Amino acid sequence: MRIWFLFFILIISSITFSGCLREYENVVITSVDVTSSQQEEGTKLTVTPYVQNNLNTDTGVLTLRIKIREPSTNLIVAEKDSDIGYIKSKSYSYNSVSMTVANPGEYGVEVQVFEGGKLVAQNYVPITVKQNSGPGQASDIKLIDVNLVVTKIYSDGSGALVDVSPGIFNQGGDSRPLTIEVTARVDPYTAYTKSDDFGIVKGGESRRAKVTFDIPRNREYSFEVSAVESGKSVMSAKVNEKIKLSEIKYNVPMTYSLVEEGMPVAAAATKKTEPGFGAAFAVGGILLIYLTARSRNKR
Repeated sequence: MRIWFLFFILIISSITFSGCLREYENVVITSVDVTSSQQEEGTKLTVTPYVQNNLNTDTGVLTLRIKIREPSTNLIVAEKDSDIGYIKSKSYSYNSVSMTVANPGEYGVEVQVFEGGKLVAQNYVPITVKQNSGPGQASDIKLIDVNLVVTKIYSDGSGALVDVSPGIFNQGGDSRPLTIEVTARVDPYTAYTKSDDFGIVKGGESRRAKVTFDIPRNREYSFEVSAVESGKSVMSAKVNEKIKLSEIKYNVPMTYSLVEEGMPVAAAATKKTEPGFGAAFAVGGILLIYLTARSRNKR
């Protein structure tokens, strides 16, 4: 009996430390949008964090604290607090805070969420503030990530309305009118495409498009995003995993990184498929206990 008790403890410990059992965070910052606009003195940054409450109960009153840091010196060049109130159970909220930085360069946007003075969530986003774009400078559009939210489930769970919001960053000059096209693909023969006439994105500006799909919920989708400038595709990217829509909870925002077409997938994206040391320890432990029990039975 003692042997099997040790066996049980070892299995649970190995699974826990290898990450197979994970406790979902209660309050999380799912994404942070940053837009910039040139002022007479400096650049105004507008930071919009999206905060998700995964609890089964409403939160207390939440406060945002946003800091702009210079990574080279770690100095805080701007800081502001903003109350966002409470967030209902299994829901999310967002709030925009504006601050000004004097000089172009590399910055880090640090976002913290406090409840009753206690830190409950934080996030960090690196940004680049560029000098005023010269006249005629070409745009340079980057597709960053995709927010996905199931806003409605109907027909006994077989259909769903899904909001898909790609994040766009223009690191060049002001763009011409942009259209963002999003495709939800089931297979080479079945795909759904929606578009958002996005308009002009200024140089150094980060914004988020939005399209809504009405699609079957019991299928697996790959998502592709294209930025079209004055009728010409200037950037394409895709989510580097298939998404099972039936596994996405109602009204819970999910964020997926976009991989530019033709670019290698980042190592971090494949890291989760690598076996951990915990699994190896578990297997080793099982063999050790089995051999010990077997030797005792022979005696």
